[in-house]
Formats: sequence, structure tokens, C-alpha cells
Amino acid sequence: MADTTIRITVHATMINPSSADTLLLTKTDTLLPEIARPSADTLQQAEIDVPLVEKTNKVLITNLLPTPVIRKESFILSGRIVDAETGETAPYATIRVEKMGLGTVSNVDGNWTLKLSAAAANESITFKYLGYINQTINISRLPDYSVIRLKPSNYELKEIVVTPDKQFEVLRKAWNAIPTNYPVEPTLTQGFYRETQRVNDSMFLYFNEAVLNVYKNTYRNNHNFGQIEVEKSRKNVFPGIDSINDVRFYGGPHFPNDLDIVFSRWDFIKPSEFRNWKYELEGMYMDSLSNTYTISFKNKLKPFSNFQGRIYIDADTYAYIGFELKRFGVGSISSEDIPTNVSYISGTTTIKIGYTEKDDRFFLSHINYKTNGINTASKTRIYKDIEYITTAIRTDSVTAIPFDRQFDYTDILSIEADNYDQTYWKDYNVLQESQFQTNQTQLLYGKEKAIEQLTKVYNTELTEQEKTLLFLKRFTFEGGISYHPLNFTGGEYLIGYAADPLDPLNPQAGKILKSSLFGISTTDGLRFELTKQLSLFGTLSTALYGMDQIQSALGLNYRLCLLPSGRWFFLDLGLGAGLSISKMPLGEIDISGGSLRVNGKTLKSDKLQVNAGQNGFGIKGVIGLAVRMGKQYELFADWNYLLPLIKSNYVQFKETEGFFLSRKQAKVDWDDTDDLYFWVDENNQSNYTRVTSSRFDVEPYYFRIGIRSGF
Repeated sequence: MADTTIRITVHATMINPSSADTLLLTKTDTLLPEIARPSADTLQQAEIDVPLVEKTNKVLITNLLPTPVIRKESFILSGRIVDAETGETAPYATIRVEKMGLGTVSNVDGNWTLKLSAAAANESITFKYLGYINQTINISRLPDYSVIRLKPSNYELKEIVVTPDKQFEVLRKAWNAIPTNYPVEPTLTQGFYRETQRVNDSMFLYFNEAVLNVYKNTYRNNHNFGQIEVEKSRKNVFPGIDSINDVRFYGGPHFPNDLDIVFSRWDFIKPSEFRNWKYELEGMYMDSLSNTYTISFKNKLKPFSNFQGRIYIDADTYAYIGFELKRFGVGSISSEDIPTNVSYISGTTTIKIGYTEKDDRFFLSHINYKTNGINTASKTRIYKDIEYITTAIRTDSVTAIPFDRQFDYTDILSIEADNYDQTYWKDYNVLQESQFQTNQTQLLYGKEKAIEQLTKVYNTELTEQEKTLLFLKRFTFEGGISYHPLNFTGGEYLIGYAADPLDPLNPQAGKILKSSLFGISTTDGLRFELTKQLSLFGTLSTALYGMDQIQSALGLNYRLCLLPSGRWFFLDLGLGAGLSISKMPLGEIDISGGSLRVNGKTLKSDKLQVNAGQNGFGIKGVIGLAVRMGKQYELFADWNYLLPLIKSNYVQFKETEGFFLSRKQAKVDWDDTDDLYFWVDENNQSNYTRVTSSRFDVEPYYFRIGIRSGF
């Protein structure tokens, strides 16, 4: 074949054999001649030599079926989206069958794939790319594979009256129009999530993929709540590089809610925060259907944070239709200067977010998140990419995701995902892999072993680091304050031990006590999660005020999510074993000779501290409420009740001299009438009565409030 020709293979799926029309082929900078279609009815494919104006290896084909095709079964459409003028690819362009709420997004190479049922055979499919004119085509006119060439829209300023407040006027209108432009009722979308890590453009270390169910309660309010369910997931770690898991990535599957700028109400779109940001109206994209304002922003209060970006707002509806965000980090750094006191140093992060329209409402379409940083352990710069696309939108009969199926912020997808399987996504619409990712194994092993190596299972056994991480993330720590009611039958009292009876008329060892007191304690706790509903708990309370007390408990807790949507709000029910050791100071008594023998123990001190005490052991019940306030912490309040199975009351004598940890103590029962002398004047009228039963009691219940937090 001469250098001035190129051979094109034309498949039957690209043509209608009964048609004699011609197929127009174009390339980036050359218009090729029209070529007659092969006309054999049984044609499967044909090779055609096409003369070129100049030598090239690229021919771009945009083809439509001349007559509609009838598809009676489910089918797959695929193709590539390019710039009609330059031939450059259009990454993250949206492809949607609006009426059915289905769609996908092109990958970084502009390639896309969409699986559809027979019901979609006569529907229209729309191709959108910011800054380009939309193209809508009837599916029946599309072959199984097609190249879609989108024309750039104009970018002009001539119709904008630029005033100092123009950008604020646009931003305020966009903010006020959120309830009009976005769903105010619950929505459930399905999307595809991919997380990759690499060391350069063409060398991937691993990838995680998942089909996500994304629930949003509403866009109406400033404080909205979302839920994530991982319906199915897989991973692959390429051979010889299992050690890349030194740095773990949390929270990625929550990006469809967290990085939905409108849903999460980021500061730079809030009118109340405008004073903290610098905005500039850059211009307007104009196409045949709509106009789009472009507004740049940058933080004024933190100019060195390098957080900046662009906001894209539809000029007709004032809907936010896209965002671009960027934060600069550490660039190049020598290996000698890499610090060792941190595990990861952040580099530059870029984020692109797009929205799509369905039934006059806008929904999140895609997220492209790119970041990089230095792993200080390996002294290697790691590139992290997260891609998310919405593939299906549902607004009717939407229910929240059950709590036991929700993906928590502390869950790690790379550990929980299944291993690689080529047929894994056959029933789902997914984001097509990039060419680099597809060729990864071919680069490593050669084409003949590519499939064998890619489907081979790696990293089936968890590393010790992963096992430790999975174990630690099950723990939740809690701290707070508790209130313990106390009762003491008060009055003016006299007390002594193993001595001549004290003169009731000479209350030199006496003290006036109130009839009731209260105690305040610190409360620390620990939980170990068995499942999302069941966890082991342990608590320890130490009194700060009102008494000396230690309470501990160990048991099992059941958690019930009370609100199916919105902020996580829980009912906790616990049952376990509890121990309570409580003491209340009554005063001090003088010891003649500095020594006293109490119940077989010799206490050496000029003064002895006297406490009324009560010990209890039994079954402890807990009922509480908790609300999740952030990604890894929650507020709680609970009511505890100890049903004592064993209970004892006593008077304690304790040394007041010497090192506090070595001071001896001894207990005496209240009914020890031979040695214990205790008189009380309850009415403060010098009318003392001897007491032989406990006057001190700790209520079996107490209240707690505090904060829980996990890894």
C-alpha cells in the first residue's frame, strides 16, 4: 500500500447494507474523499484503501445509521467523544438518556460505554461537554460504536455589563435558586467509583472500583445529609508492589456527597461568606441552547492556602452546573529534605465537578479528583486519582439506605473490596478504563500474558499492617461527665472506735452534714464493634466532686438507627455487669498515741479519715441516645441503672499521714456495736441517738453526657 493511502476496515454494525449512501471520513486537518459503501447483503466487513491528502495515522469517523435500527434486546453503545475542530478527546463529557435517567461519562481518553435495555431503543441520547454545543441523537440512528464530534461554543463577554457587584448578583441568584434547580425530595442515584494509585502517568500500583448507591435527603436546606452504600466492589494490586499500601485513603466513596458543592454547601457559594472570598466574573460560554457564567474565586483570608477555582452557572436558570477547584502543595523536593516525622506530604490537588439535568432538576454528574504526595517511608511520589460518575437517577418511591448497609467514613474500600474478575461489571454501567490502565499488564508482561496476569489474584492475605488497621478501626473511645445522686441522713454527729464512749454533750469530733448530696464524675469508655448493630462496651467513672467513687461496667450494646435519613441519630441499648465502689467523707477523728487497731489492721496516724461507704455488684442496663456530628465523632447521653446482686455498707477508717498510695485502711460494719460508736443529733438540739445502720446510700442510676470518637 502506498504511503498516501490508509486501509480502513468497515464493520457491518457501522452500515446499513441496503443503503448506497456514502460514508464521509474526516481526520484532524484533512477532508478525505467520499467513499462508496460496500453493498453486499451478507457483508460482515470490508477493507477500503483511502487516499490521503497528507500522511497520517489517524482517521476520525462520525457515523449515523441512514435508517433506524430496531433493537429488541438489551444492547451496548460505546464510542469516543472528540472536539470537532481539533480532534482532541473530551474527557468527562456526559452521555445521558434523559427520559430513563440513565447515563455515563467519558473517561480521560474520551471513551465511553453504556448498557441499555430494549426499552431505550427509540429514546434520545444527549452528549454534553462544558464549553461545547450539546448534541442529541435518536439511539436508533446510532451504531454500536460511534465517534461523536462536539463543536466548541463561543466564549464572549460582549453581552455582560461588568460592574463591581455583577458577580455577587449572579452568585446570590444562584444560591437563592437552589431549591428551584435541585431536588427538594429524597433522591437515590447509582454511580460508578474508581480509585487508582500510580507512580507516573502509565504505571498503576492498584485500583479499587465500586458501584455506589448514593442517597440524598434534599438540597433544600443548608444542612443536608447523605448516605452511601457499596453495592459491589473489586480491587487489583499489581504484582511485586503490594507494599504501596503504606498510605491509606479514607472517605473516597463519600465524595458523591462531600464533593457535591451544592448539596454540602461549601463556604465559597454562601452569601454569608462572600466577604472572605475574592470573585471575578471571567466571561460567558454561549451556545445554541444556553449561556454559562464563569466566575473565578480565591480565599482572601488565607491567600497562601492556594485554594482557588471556578464556578459555572447557567445564565437562564442560575443553576450551578460545574466547579473546578485547585489547591497547591509541595512540588519537587530532594530525598534528603523529606521529613521522617510524617507519613505523607501533600502535593497539588485538582477537582472537577459536573452536574446534569433531568426533569428540570440538576443532579451530580461526575467528579474527577486528582492529588499527589510523597510517601515518606518509600520516598516515592504517589499519584492518587478518584473518579465518580452517576449512571442512574431515581426520584420516585425513594427510601433511605438501611443503616447496616451504609458505608461508614472509617471503612476502607481497598481492604473490603473483592479481588479482580474480568466479568465483574457485566450487569452495570461503569466508567471505561483509561488506555494506560488497560495496557498496564501488557507493559509489564507482554501481550500474550496480559489477561493471565491481570486476572491473577494478588494480595489475598491481609498484611500485618492491614490486620492491625482493621482491628483498631473497630474501637471507639468516649469521654464525658456523669451525675450520680447520693443520699445521706444528715445531722450533727459524733463518732469513735474502740475507745471509751464519747460524751454526747461534747461534740468535738462532730460535723453537720446535709441530708442529700450529688456527685460529679468523669466518664471514660471504650467500644469494640462486632457488627454495625452490636458492640462490646466498657466504662469507667471516677468521681470529681461530692464523693469518692469508681464505677465500672462491661457488656454488650445494641444500636438502632432512629432516623432513616438525615443526620445519624441512634438509640443505644446496653446490658452487662457493673461494679460500684462509693465513699463519702464524714470527717476525721483524733487517735490517742497515734495508733489504732481496726478489724485486725493497725492504723498508724494521729488522725484517721472516716468515710461512709457502699459497694455494689450486679446487672447494669443502659439506654442512651447518640447523634453523629462529624465524620468520626458523635455526641451521646445515656441513663444507667445498676440492679445490685451483692451490696454492702460500711464505715471506713483510713490513715491521713504518709505517702497517699501506701496509707492503710480498714472497714467496719455499721452494726458493730462493740467497737463502733456513732451518735447523731438530727434536729441540732443536743439530742443524740446512737445509730447502728447505714445512713449512706448511692442511687442505683446515673446520667452521662459526652463525646465518642474513633480512628
